[in-house]
Amino acid sequence: MKNLLVISLALSSVAVHAADEVDHQLSAVTIIGNEEDAQQVAGSAHVIDSEELAKFEYTDIQKILAGVPGVSIRSEDGYGLRPNISIRGTRDDRSGKITLMEDGVLIAPAPYSASSAYYFPTMGRISGVEVMKGASAIKNGPYTVGGALNLISTPIPYELSGKTNLEYGSDNTVRAYGAVGDSKENYGWLIEGQKHQSDGFDTVQNASDDTGFDKEDVMAKFRVNSDRGADVYNQLDLKVQYSTEISDQTYVGLTEADFKNDAHERYGLTQQDEMDNEHKEITLSHLVEFGTTEITTTGYFIEFKRDWFKVDKIGGESINGVIDCANDSSCANQADAIGVLHGEQAAAIDIKHNNRSYESKGIQTRIKHQLATTSIDHGFEFGLRYHEDSEDRDQPTETWQQDANGNLTYVSTGEPSTRLTKAKAWSAYLSDDMKMGQWVVSPGVRHEKYEIKREGSDSNVTEQNVTLFGLGTTYQVNEQVILFGGIHEGHSPAPNDGQTDPEEALNSELGLRFTEANLYAETTFFYSDYSNLVGVCSASGGAGDCDIGDTSNAGEATIHGLEALVTYDHSVNSAITLPIGITYTFTDATFDTTFEDDGVWGDVEKGDKLPNLAPHQVQLRMGVAHVSGFSADMNINYYSETCSTAACGVNEDIDAYSVVDLAGRYQINSQTRVYATVENVFNSEDVVARSPKNGARAQKPLSMLMGIAYNF
Repeated sequence: MKNLLVISLALSSVAVHAADEVDHQLSAVTIIGNEEDAQQVAGSAHVIDSEELAKFEYTDIQKILAGVPGVSIRSEDGYGLRPNISIRGTRDDRSGKITLMEDGVLIAPAPYSASSAYYFPTMGRISGVEVMKGASAIKNGPYTVGGALNLISTPIPYELSGKTNLEYGSDNTVRAYGAVGDSKENYGWLIEGQKHQSDGFDTVQNASDDTGFDKEDVMAKFRVNSDRGADVYNQLDLKVQYSTEISDQTYVGLTEADFKNDAHERYGLTQQDEMDNEHKEITLSHLVEFGTTEITTTGYFIEFKRDWFKVDKIGGESINGVIDCANDSSCANQADAIGVLHGEQAAAIDIKHNNRSYESKGIQTRIKHQLATTSIDHGFEFGLRYHEDSEDRDQPTETWQQDANGNLTYVSTGEPSTRLTKAKAWSAYLSDDMKMGQWVVSPGVRHEKYEIKREGSDSNVTEQNVTLFGLGTTYQVNEQVILFGGIHEGHSPAPNDGQTDPEEALNSELGLRFTEANLYAETTFFYSDYSNLVGVCSASGGAGDCDIGDTSNAGEATIHGLEALVTYDHSVNSAITLPIGITYTFTDATFDTTFEDDGVWGDVEKGDKLPNLAPHQVQLRMGVAHVSGFSADMNINYYSETCSTAACGVNEDIDAYSVVDLAGRYQINSQTRVYATVENVFNSEDVVARSPKNGARAQKPLSMLMGIAYNF
């Protein structure tokens, strides 16, 4: 039997509240709720609220998620423009193996046909983050092996109000944010905008080009609703969002010698590299509440276009090959490779327009119903979604000529390579949180039926019809202690090529939560038994000899680990509070088979570790808050050493490294706050990544920022 009925941790439903003014707000569509709700979920779940986000004013989702146990990241550009997020050991490349949502709607450009998240919501306008891991994410497919991430946009306020942030920092970094909105008895609205730009912290050899970015984001929300005390309450919400980005980023890293000489200098041949993208989104949501039943229906249409103009080949050789030769003293052409990289030798540079357009659209319904019987309280939840998405590639390559002085001259443009991939998918889930005294038993089932078709001369079709089962439980030992645990079936689609099996794993977890006054602690053991691990060929993942977008089976793999979280607010006296916390994640991820793969994985021996996954991650948080309005916080993040490939050959190791960030703020009055942050206080320069491609990359250097926030 392909699908086994197993004991799993299905998400506990968000409770349906009584019909009052606070509950009749669909503007912020949450899956978990608040932090207290997360502590009651039958599984591992975490909420980061707006108050926590305001401490450091991070605009990098990878910085924000560093304090969530079980979440791993791979740094790339230092700004989090295209984050690489892993949950419980899933492949991190472009966050392509987790379910990404904004307000409960799939937000990756093409979640089924091309899940890599080259678009990521502007974090400066996000008011909250929800993380569902393992079985607590089974309701949020299609990627149900590791977990799901839901970003909560700014809600429509209850009364006329607004806020602004103005920031200036290192490298001429500027952020200007503003939002204003209002609610009346039968309608509400919100207008929000942000402009964020930076010159960048890298320099370019033989050129004066910036290496930063310029992002603009505008969003509007409108709501109409029936009287809030109506027996049958109806609400209609419209959300419209538009954003653009131009960023001067590259896939070309540094040789070992050049990294040691200056970790933040780029080769001159990358001076033309630029990402140019545009994102449009419109969602229309309807809510109806009557008695203990709540029905939410959402239709969505999303377009994303991007052209990443970046170096593809150097002198006819791959970037990986040129950097490998420059690093290898035994390479016959080492001097030539070094000379070309430094702009001291003439060569043809192929720069490809990675020009793609994406479309994602669908309609989804969620029904929640509370039913109380004599002995059991039920929390039923049913969800149904029809979804379509597509990826259309039109990618010509330009040839530029580099002379011996590092100057680049345009030569010609070749014929574009084209490919169209489309997907259609039906998905449904049903869960029931059954409360019986101190027990909550949560059975759940999810069904995914999808077709992914690659059109053209290399036409392929992937079709899957899969049902996933789960049953989980929590036990309230006493007022302080909750035990939870279970197993669930996980599935991730294998897109595009029609030759690769989907990713499947049996996942289990066992955890404990402890709450006492100002102390909260949680520890979870997780185990994932992959019957088939899948990798996707991508330039961002350091692809070798494979076609971008193709997939590769890696067979069986085992990932297990331990997550721990402790927070404590210590009151020194009536005026001073010291918040402290620690997050620890241990992950052991190994291949269980031996195979050769020239593209995605490389040569793998049984027992090799999965790449780009630090076994140990720690975040230590310390702060101080005074009733006068002053507060300060410090984050210390540590990542143990790992490798960029399973084989972990020469120049494929990634350093163990630490990053310390500081933030301070002063509340001048009820409306005005000033703040300052310092990232990477000790200006550490470590090899934190070797992807995209295989050049060495460092973390963002010492950076400072000052800002003022005003609420009205």
